[in-house]
Amino acid sequence: MPTPSGSTSSIATRVVKVRLAELKLLDRNARFMAPAMFQRLVDNLRRDGCLTSLPTVYRQAPDGPLSVLSGNHRVQAGIKAGIEHTDVLEITSPLTEQQLVAIQLSHNAITGKDDPSILKELWGLLDFDLKEYSGLTDDLFKVEELDVSVLKVEQPLYHELTISFLPADKAAFDGYLSALTKAAKSKKTQPERHVADAANFDAFFDTLIAVKEKYAVHNSAIALKLMAELATDKLADP
Repeated sequence: MPTPSGSTSSIATRVVKVRLAELKLLDRNARFMAPAMFQRLVDNLRRDGCLTSLPTVYRQAPDGPLSVLSGNHRVQAGIKAGIEHTDVLEITSPLTEQQLVAIQLSHNAITGKDDPSILKELWGLLDFDLKEYSGLTDDLFKVEELDVSVLKVEQPLYHELTISFLPADKAAFDGYLSALTKAAKSKKTQPERHVADAANFDAFFDTLIAVKEKYAVHNSAIALKLMAELATDKLADP
């Protein structure tokens, strides 16, 4: 704990037994507790007959009362539960007002978090009465309904290529497609695909242009028929 001069020193404490009714509660407590939770605390303390977690207290004046820095709700719940005496952790080192406030806030703010899987496993070991005693409920372990809208996949943008054939050219092209299908199946190649990546279309289009240039063909349908003829010849190779 920092001292007024900026150095650090250890805080001395001791455990003492006191009457709950004689403890002075905080005038301003930043921590609040819902009525239902407070009543659960009262019921638990009445069942236990004692405080199982020690309040932290400090005596600001030699003849003054012990003031509760941490555990105000436990003290109030203990009194309501009919507990008269309890052990407390008394800070005996001299502290400034700011240090006292810092301790109060740190006890409220610096807390750990539960591992959900371990918490559920431990909670599952309890019978009904002790589950109620723990202050946890089934609602804590319910999984929120998945919002499937965030999983929506946008439809890809398709590019269509239209090729017009003369009747004779279409018949020849259909014949080449039939031959290609039979040859592909005989070689156990990948199955027919009706949708391809844009990169595959670019490769197809570049090949179409190359065929036009090589065979001095200006008509795309004729060039496509030549591509099919070339592919058929290639698949016919052993």
